[in-house]
Amino acid sequence: MPLSLDDDIQFLKHVGPARARDFGKLGIKTVRGLMFSFPRDMSDRSSIFTIADAPEDRPISLLVTPLGVEEKVVRRRGQWRGRSGSRLTITTFEMTDDSGGILEAVWFNQPWLKERLQGMRLALHGKAVRDGKRLCMEHPQYELVPGDAPLESLSFGRIVPIYPMTGSLNQAAWRRAMAFALDSRLELLEDPLPAGLVAEKRFPDLRAAVRAMHFPDDARQWHDARRRLVWEESLYLQLALLAARAHMKNDLPGRAFRLGPELDNRIRRLFPFKFTSAQDKAVREISRDMASPLPMCRLLQGDVGSGKTAVALYASLAAVTNRAQVCLMAPTGLLARQHYDTFSRYLETSPNARVRLGLLVGGMPKAERQFTLDRLKNGTIDILAATHAVISDGVEFHDLGMVVIDEQHKFGVAQRSLLVRKGVRPDLLIMTATPIPRSLALSVYGDLDLSTIDRMPPGRKPVKTLLYCGRDAGKGWSLTRDELKRGRQAFVVCPLVEENAELDLRAAGEAHRDLGAGELNGFRLGLLHGRMKRAEQQRILDEFRVGKLDAIVGTIVVEVGVDIPNCTVMAVLSAERFGLAQLHQLRGRVGRGAEQGYFLMFSDFRKGESGGRLNALLSTASGFEIAEADLRLRGPGDMVGDRQHGLPPLKLVDLVRDVELIADARESARYMLSDDPELAGREHIPVRRELVRLYGKQWDRLGMG
Repeated sequence: MPLSLDDDIQFLKHVGPARARDFGKLGIKTVRGLMFSFPRDMSDRSSIFTIADAPEDRPISLLVTPLGVEEKVVRRRGQWRGRSGSRLTITTFEMTDDSGGILEAVWFNQPWLKERLQGMRLALHGKAVRDGKRLCMEHPQYELVPGDAPLESLSFGRIVPIYPMTGSLNQAAWRRAMAFALDSRLELLEDPLPAGLVAEKRFPDLRAAVRAMHFPDDARQWHDARRRLVWEESLYLQLALLAARAHMKNDLPGRAFRLGPELDNRIRRLFPFKFTSAQDKAVREISRDMASPLPMCRLLQGDVGSGKTAVALYASLAAVTNRAQVCLMAPTGLLARQHYDTFSRYLETSPNARVRLGLLVGGMPKAERQFTLDRLKNGTIDILAATHAVISDGVEFHDLGMVVIDEQHKFGVAQRSLLVRKGVRPDLLIMTATPIPRSLALSVYGDLDLSTIDRMPPGRKPVKTLLYCGRDAGKGWSLTRDELKRGRQAFVVCPLVEENAELDLRAAGEAHRDLGAGELNGFRLGLLHGRMKRAEQQRILDEFRVGKLDAIVGTIVVEVGVDIPNCTVMAVLSAERFGLAQLHQLRGRVGRGAEQGYFLMFSDFRKGESGGRLNALLSTASGFEIAEADLRLRGPGDMVGDRQHGLPPLKLVDLVRDVELIADARESARYMLSDDPELAGREHIPVRRELVRLYGKQWDRLGMG
């Protein structure tokens, strides 16, 4: 049978059934899959040093010959035991090379090396340290070099790939299998990119790029190969996102809402404040989308407290005036009720508004829920604030014309789609208070238009952020007590609900008891966490809102949606256990009134990685800067969860360093689709074929199959 890139990997030389199972654990099942499984790192072993001139305290490669060997067996006591029981075998070779220098190479619990290496010529790689006049290397990697032959190795004398390992897959096995795959099958790999595009971008061809990603001749060759493959990976993603966007907008027409200056004035009169210039810009962009017959697909991002909710209400009222229903979906019942209360408060100022609000959250009494469902179906609810309960079967709208999703990173794409399908091509407005770095917006939200509110309302004082470590904690509690004595209120946030001795964190209940008996003794404290029933959570928040409680001790249930203007202190215990974006969200819950707000972080870590994360909060109040820092620290996976629209994960793209390549690939994707929307032209057919191979049947509906 002819060779194929889609052959099962077990039939590849140097693999076999056992290693194929190990490769399968890494998701590698075919020869193509192996070729495109790139190293996690590269080790520059191109320089072979002599013992005499070997640098210290860094990994180096040497070409040596054993002079003698000594073996010791040491009996170990205490908790540590060697692999052979209570004995530790130490095998020490004395090595030399043409420089006349002496090296001691030491291996532990590998006594068979005494016979295997004696009299052989060896390539070694490891970290060398000097002990007196002798150079020492513990547990170096080695390879036998036959006779006086020149060094021809996959692991020495070159830039060497470092792969992920599992089971029987060591680095040597990986490299042998990869080298054979490239030598025997690389010629079968066809370059899907048009030759003119490859030349224009000054890219290497695909075969050269793939080989260089595994076995480059030098660092420049590897860099050029990675640049081409990152760009190509970004291109396919952007083509898929833009095609999905075109499909969403062109499959069926949406509705063109009738807007104008008169409606704009009527809506703005409901607000007791003037919109900022950033809010005005977002309103113009949203209004332009709503007036178009194409469905709106827009992401509205802005820092905590920047005024996104007011913009969402503006858009909702514009839709309602056009006799359409609006659903605002929030991730928690607390946040859904918060939106319901906020909308009600604004609408109270206009008795002529006649906008009918509804609320649908989990845990509602059966009769109340059914009453809401009936009103929703017969059209007597104009704006519904809801949790994901709204996407369940049995929830029907009379005429859903707009969907607003708040804190969109809390939802998956599937949940968003289920809600959108309850209307006929409704406009979609997605809000997030977690600002999105440009690379992430291009890569993950590329099917959405982006509006940004980058200015805070005037008159709001910046929240003062303070870090208290160890003995300094008393100062933070003193500040908190002073605020409470002034009639202000405080949140105290714990990372866990139940005690966890391993993490040494105090649970919310324990912290509530300790603070009540200690630092906050004499003040009225409430307890709030996610395991409480929703009615109990709401009761605690209501008591806090009307001033019956001085402070709430709880978990991150207060992360989003809790808006208490009189709350001036947010104290976070074990702050190092939280992500940057989470901490910034918590910081946005205070200082929402005219009074000075304080964000207090209590931690035992002032330095190191955890300390660096906390210090980032001290250095900036900008959610956009924090989002960039968070992306560098955590990577995109933790930031967006499953928001990649069901697309395969990016293998090579680094969303921190590759933003310009991503942006350039997006422009090329735009041009390619504008010139050939179906990618049916001769030079684009290989690109379309690659898209279908990557994304499968889910993209057939886009006309790409």
